Amino acid sequence: MFDSTFMRLALVASVATGASLGILGVYLVMRRVVFLGLVLANVATLGAAVAEAIGWSPEAVSLAAAVAAAAILGEVGASNRVSAESLMGWAYAAASSATVLILSRVAGGGSHTMDLLYGNVLAVPASHVVGLTVLAAAVVTAQIIFMPRFVLVTFDPESAQIAGVKTRRWSLVLNLSIGVAASAAVHEIGALSTFALLSLPPTAALLLMGGIRSAFAMSAAIGVTVPAVALMLSFQFDLPSGPACVALLALVGTAAFIARAGRS
Repeated sequence: MFDSTFMRLALVASVATGASLGILGVYLVMRRVVFLGLVLANVATLGAAVAEAIGWSPEAVSLAAAVAAAAILGEVGASNRVSAESLMGWAYAAASSATVLILSRVAGGGSHTMDLLYGNVLAVPASHVVGLTVLAAAVVTAQIIFMPRFVLVTFDPESAQIAGVKTRRWSLVLNLSIGVAASAAVHEIGALSTFALLSLPPTAALLLMGGIRSAFAMSAAIGVTVPAVALMLSFQFDLPSGPACVALLALVGTAAFIARAGRS
């Protein structure tokens, strides 16, 4: 199965994206802004669509769009009348509709545009795999070094400020990390899989594990294992790898919910 070079590259890309998104997604779930992951994935696709329309580099524009959205929306709070989820819903609707409208005006985009926007993990070039692996290593290293501060500004920003932690700076670093990871993943595994990896492994991990550190470890483990299994199943049964991965992640989330309910 993994004798072919493209399958080995796809496996490494799946594992790298699963690790980085699985770890960073825990913060979104803890903040209760999980739909920020969906917004970032769609803003990244919007950036690629704009780039395709004007002839620029899709990867660069997509990255810039996702990072800008992460920096702006990560600081958005709820008002007395409008919840944070409502603002995320507005951003998602705006990005999705703009993407479709722009693509409808792009002539000759074809399958290349679809691959840029929705991903094709079986066609990931080696250079992109190297980039995804470096990004995953950077995310893991940052967690090892800075996780206490990231968790503190996520859980209790007021206490962090009293303790002298620069909450806005650390929150911005975290948001930018999520934006970069989401943008990098969208081009290789697609928006749906990116959102699924940002939300489902962390949710399952937080349901199953009692401690924060163990939840991060479990989320990363799910994010690495499930895409690899989905890739093998998609090859064996001739299934699309992205939807297969999302379906397996949904099953894992359901099993975690049942297990949690059984312990209550």
